[in-house]
Amino acid sequence: MPWRKLLFIGAILLCTTMALIPTAMDPFGFINDKVKHAIAFFVLALLLDCCAFPSYRFTWYKPLGLLAFGVLLEVLQDMIGFRKGSSGDFTDILSNLAGITGYFLVAAMVKRVYRVDLANGGG
Repeated sequence: MPWRKLLFIGAILLCTTMALIPTAMDPFGFINDKVKHAIAFFVLALLLDCCAFPSYRFTWYKPLGLLAFGVLLEVLQDMIGFRKGSSGDFTDILSNLAGITGYFLVAAMVKRVYRVDLANGGG
């Protein structure tokens, strides 16, 4: 369904926007930056795996692609200069990886315990 891919694209655009706006304009500035990274990439992994490109089995290119997106955001932050001091921060990339890994661990557990196919709506 095309709306699933659009949902994922919308989330990518939202994350890109939030990553590239000045820190003073961040409406979620009260949340720890590393927590925001982990939550954002957990949700992106969920949308990528269940909506944009659903499949029952683990595919290596999904987490690798999301991780590359996170690295790209760090490079862009450094280039535009809005986030000097935290730009290109390796711990941001580790937080992204924690969110991605967290999703795939939860998904594997759900698939194993409940024997559901998350990619096909839980059926």
